[in-house]
Amino acid sequence: MTEVIEPRDGVVAFAGDWHGETSWAMTVIEQVAERTDVLLHVGDFGIWPGNYGARYLHKVNRTCGQHGVRILITPGNHEDWARLLKRWANPKLHAEDGSLLPIPLTDHVSVLPRGYRWQMTADAGRAVSFVSLGGAPSVDFEHRTKGRSWWPEEMMTEADVDLVASGGYADVMVTHDAPGPPYACRKVVEILDTNPLGWSDTALAYATVGRERVTRAFEAVAPRLSVHGHYHVSDETTVRVAGVDHDSEVWSLAAHRMAGNWRTLDLATMAH
Repeated sequence: MTEVIEPRDGVVAFAGDWHGETSWAMTVIEQVAERTDVLLHVGDFGIWPGNYGARYLHKVNRTCGQHGVRILITPGNHEDWARLLKRWANPKLHAEDGSLLPIPLTDHVSVLPRGYRWQMTADAGRAVSFVSLGGAPSVDFEHRTKGRSWWPEEMMTEADVDLVASGGYADVMVTHDAPGPPYACRKVVEILDTNPLGWSDTALAYATVGRERVTRAFEAVAPRLSVHGHYHVSDETTVRVAGVDHDSEVWSLAAHRMAGNWRTLDLATMAH
């Protein structure tokens, strides 16, 4: 059974990478609450091990409770994937058909499994379909510690892509990584072309695998709107997948403390 969410005023918000930045997260939640009560986070939210991760999550949850906001996370690469996969191994988070269900991290914050589909309704009753595909390769993995600040489970698998592709069309696709050219926003393409931080060939090859998988999923879904983070730039473009009869908007969201970290969508008009 597909979950149906009815956001206040038929508006949903999207937010890009927060990286566990507590004050920024609290500020955005307060601002989002002026427009809607549902926030879709596109990853690198800050699901981290240890006391810092626990305190951050507690403060975010408390702020959500104070302002009546629900957060649904499409997890990024810099999340504790070992913790998430351990939770998803619990049969209580398996639907009758074997598919995975969202993890309730707190009263107001949940994490969406790869391939999860749901609907949101506008005031006029229009149902808008969504699909989530979390994770991405960490281009800086060579500088991180496995199991503490880097988790190889961050990479979506071919099976994850097949799951998304088998479901076909959705109005909105939420990912952490971006679809690659020719579907990527201009600022994302500039990063790919110039490698401004000088990542190694090994790191770039690793990143390419994840981006190609997101691209394949994007082409199969052919959404009217695709929203991602990961590249820390705010941009948008309009593209068309070959063989479909509609355009796809692609939004890239900036990271914490940057303009363009969050934006909203009116579900009735699919306008922002």
